[in-house]
Amino acid sequence: MPSTFLRTPDSAFDNLADYPFSPHYIEIDGYRMHYVDEGTQNSNTVFLLHGQPSWSYLYRHMIPILVDAGYRVIAPDLIGFGKSDKPVSTDTHTYANHVKWMTMFVNKLNLHHAAAFMQDWGGMIGLRALANQPKWLDRLIVSNTALAEMKGLEKLLVPSVLKLMAASAGQTDLSQLTNKINYGNWAGYFRTASHLDIGEVIQALTTKPLTKSEIHAYNAPFPDKRYYAGPRKMPEIVASDLNQVNEDWQKLKQWQKPVLTLFSDKDPFLAGRGYDKKFQANFTGAAHQPHRTITDASHFLQEDQHLEITSQIIDWLDHTHFNLTGQSA
Repeated sequence: MPSTFLRTPDSAFDNLADYPFSPHYIEIDGYRMHYVDEGTQNSNTVFLLHGQPSWSYLYRHMIPILVDAGYRVIAPDLIGFGKSDKPVSTDTHTYANHVKWMTMFVNKLNLHHAAAFMQDWGGMIGLRALANQPKWLDRLIVSNTALAEMKGLEKLLVPSVLKLMAASAGQTDLSQLTNKINYGNWAGYFRTASHLDIGEVIQALTTKPLTKSEIHAYNAPFPDKRYYAGPRKMPEIVASDLNQVNEDWQKLKQWQKPVLTLFSDKDPFLAGRGYDKKFQANFTGAAHQPHRTITDASHFLQEDQHLEITSQIIDWLDHTHFNLTGQSA
């Protein structure tokens, strides 16, 4: 049986800026999971996976461009986010559960040989779903994400260090987070702030000014603190399930389809720290690909440089002959 959950009223999503997409829902483990599904007349599918604390609204500008280029586009909302149901207990939001839910989503759609763009937790969750279902994708783009592979002393120390950083941040408000964006303040803010201003958090991690309407849209899924369990918990489980993550990495290293990295130059968490290089080294299919650094873009590069990112995706899918691969359902 599913844990107690809330469902954001549909009225919260009325008249959102630049988000005209019809909702689609599927039952996953007793929860209603929302996803955008546009361009269904097209034969090749591109998945767009978001992270924390965003939702499929993050892809509102990219979706129509990809559809116009001839792709079916599927952009799910993680359970606990967007228009999907929101379990109210933080204990429900384990890394393992989110991987299970995404894997169930992929299985229920029964689409194979697709492509996917994964950012933030969309990568941390989506990559493990790919390890479980290697026929799901034929092309993979990873962007501003990481998937820990830790052994020995590192495996013992990193979770403790992250917990210490979060604890040391103490009671963190929005101004502290925006003035110094690091893991400790990030985890501290989501754990302790009585009110989560998701739209302003997204703004702090973009280089482009967001409109009031856009900030409102990012806040829309979370009418009050009862809905916060997902965003609150995700920062705390970054370095969890390490045995399972290591096992999934061994599976991913056997996956040999083409891989592209598109990381940004101003991500305060990941820029210049070699996470893109780790993906390039670990995936056989990443060799000799035209990996790019997206300039003048922060963590949520979909807001900052959606035209460049989408152009890179379309050009690369064409370059690797994705349109000639057969998809099945």
